[in-house]
Amino acid sequence: MDEMVLKTQQWLNKTYSGKSGYEIVKEDGKTGWSTIYSLIEGLQIELGITSLSRNFGTTTSSYFDSKITPNLKNGYSNNIVFIIQGAFWCKGITPGAFDGLFSNSTQNAINSLQTYAGFTNSEPFTSKWAKALFDMSAFVNLGDIKIREMQQWLNKNYNQYFGILPCDGIYQRATNTALIYALQCEEGLAVGVANGTYGPTTTNLTPTLSQGQSGRFVTILQYSLYVNSFYLNGVIDGTYTSEVSNAVKAFQSFMVLPITGIANMPTIKALLSSAGDPNRTASGIDTATQLNSAQIQTLVEKGVKYVGRYLTGSVGSNYVPKNLTASEISLIINAGISIFPIYEDGGYILTHFTASQGDIDGLTASLTAKELGIPYGTTIYYAVDVDIEDGNIEGTVIPYFKNVYSQTTALGYRVGVYGTRNVCLKVSNAGYATASFVANMSTGWSGNLGFAMPHNWSFDQYNEFTMGTGAGALPVDQDTVSGRDLGFNTVTINKVQEIQAKLVSIGNILPILKEPAIGTISFNEEKMFVSGPYRVYIYLSEEANIGPTTDPFILNISNGKLTNKFMSDLTSFYDVATMPVGFQKQEVYNMIADNISEGKLSVSPIKRTDEVSPGIQLKFEYFDENNSNQSTTWKIQVFLRRETVLTNQPNDIDAFNVLMQCSQNVIGSTDVPNFLRMLETFISMTKQPDNIQISKTIATAGFITLVGAVMIGILLLPVA
Repeated sequence: MDEMVLKTQQWLNKTYSGKSGYEIVKEDGKTGWSTIYSLIEGLQIELGITSLSRNFGTTTSSYFDSKITPNLKNGYSNNIVFIIQGAFWCKGITPGAFDGLFSNSTQNAINSLQTYAGFTNSEPFTSKWAKALFDMSAFVNLGDIKIREMQQWLNKNYNQYFGILPCDGIYQRATNTALIYALQCEEGLAVGVANGTYGPTTTNLTPTLSQGQSGRFVTILQYSLYVNSFYLNGVIDGTYTSEVSNAVKAFQSFMVLPITGIANMPTIKALLSSAGDPNRTASGIDTATQLNSAQIQTLVEKGVKYVGRYLTGSVGSNYVPKNLTASEISLIINAGISIFPIYEDGGYILTHFTASQGDIDGLTASLTAKELGIPYGTTIYYAVDVDIEDGNIEGTVIPYFKNVYSQTTALGYRVGVYGTRNVCLKVSNAGYATASFVANMSTGWSGNLGFAMPHNWSFDQYNEFTMGTGAGALPVDQDTVSGRDLGFNTVTINKVQEIQAKLVSIGNILPILKEPAIGTISFNEEKMFVSGPYRVYIYLSEEANIGPTTDPFILNISNGKLTNKFMSDLTSFYDVATMPVGFQKQEVYNMIADNISEGKLSVSPIKRTDEVSPGIQLKFEYFDENNSNQSTTWKIQVFLRRETVLTNQPNDIDAFNVLMQCSQNVIGSTDVPNFLRMLETFISMTKQPDNIQISKTIATAGFITLVGAVMIGILLLPVA
């Protein structure tokens, strides 16, 4: 509780209680909108406004400038001063007293507000400043200091377009809009013509900026790059240097724009408006239309490589079916087009998003995908097709996706999210989606303005139109394709689907293997993908089943259990280590065994001609219970490249060198310590959280820490 806020609330109620239109404020000493509204109502009563409003509108502004601003001098005593002082106390800026007397202390509070807002010289306290005061916006840094400096720069140079912007260091809708106003001002649009929206006029007047230029256009570009998480260490000085050019290239690459280092209209518009340039081309579309041969031919002729289709449901008041069909899948795939599945049944209203509905939708979508033969490991995009405000996401979308994730992954599929940038960011950051299909076309949605593009975006929806003519015409949304998700272009209603499901489940056990490609691999095919700092190779094959082995270092699996005597030795080893992480790592192998049910498992060092450093290979053999003569074998090889460590985490190079030693057999050691090295090193490389430094996952959580001083000597012996 704030004592001065409480005094303000008490004074307001005592002074204005019973006045027409005034609403009593709760006297709790807490600043909030109810107190701000009461301050505005009190101000309007003092100004002689009879129809009170919670908004500081044009009438209040006009009366304030004519009746109040000229009187704000030392010695002026009036209820108006009480109200201004109370507003400053609520803002967290001390006016020195709460006595209704305008003094040097009151003026100092005004000067402080103006300084916080980016002004170096004091100005008359007009309605422009009163609107900023009678508001919950903050003027002290609550986030990023460079963003706060940008907000102050925008206020100082462009306030005539949008008033006084909050200076809280948080990039948000108002800041995004202010940057567009700044661009429009520099383009020559006058106050009253500029509107803070990146429309046709702004687009046509957008400059092309390149290295060597300077001025405010470049400053706007530098700030725009920064708020989109590029040019993070660059100097904001209005000069287009090589560093700015490199940041532009990085952004263009991220957004799949032509990589030139020149900030042209499509680049600048993509920085400031979620949809960017709607006239650019892309290789993806999504549609609610059940596609026929003529329409698919249109897609082929237009260069479409990826099409988003709905798994279930209907569209429109006539309930036209929009669900993907098996025959449609065949037509699309045979045309050389990949499909990314979307689920939306009711996802266009806020009340749809509950935990229980997440269970229903996750199960419905996954079972439908399975029935259609969509390969395990494919990402299903669950739609949040509504502009949910930031404060409502945690209580609705997050519990919904938590249960969607549980149901979907249990059936072998990946979870993607469709929605605003903010929704995609929050669901992904919560760990409930691995890919984002971003509804950027809705440029005015609150969840798009002031939010950067999610790092895991796979499809960027930015325009809608009718593609083709005649029988081949169809309504589409255009989608840029990042390449992070390639959809599916085969169906697998056969044995391989069962194998792929097990591979996907292994990916759920070992987080760095959570890659959609792992669930789409076919027999006698090798796939490579990058996961964090690692390069992972997977190879799947069918072999003759020779049954369990007597080799103590190939682990037999029966009824979901590891049966070798070696496992008791491993248990004894971890008991000696007496660290909880040891049990957790042994348990990983138990989980893998439970997943395979019947088969074999081995770990060994591996070298490849296309990899400089050695790696670790985990080999599984899965026995088909329906065919005792055949087994399925897949090999997972994990490599960490030295140059990756040097480039991204140079401080971890010592941990990398230790890993290289741990991933090879020790000369003169027995098989047991060597096998332990392989088991331990593989888990240290694969069973790790996302975005954790290499040194923490390899050195701190790795084999060296577990075994103690005695085993360190063994580990650091020369390798074979």
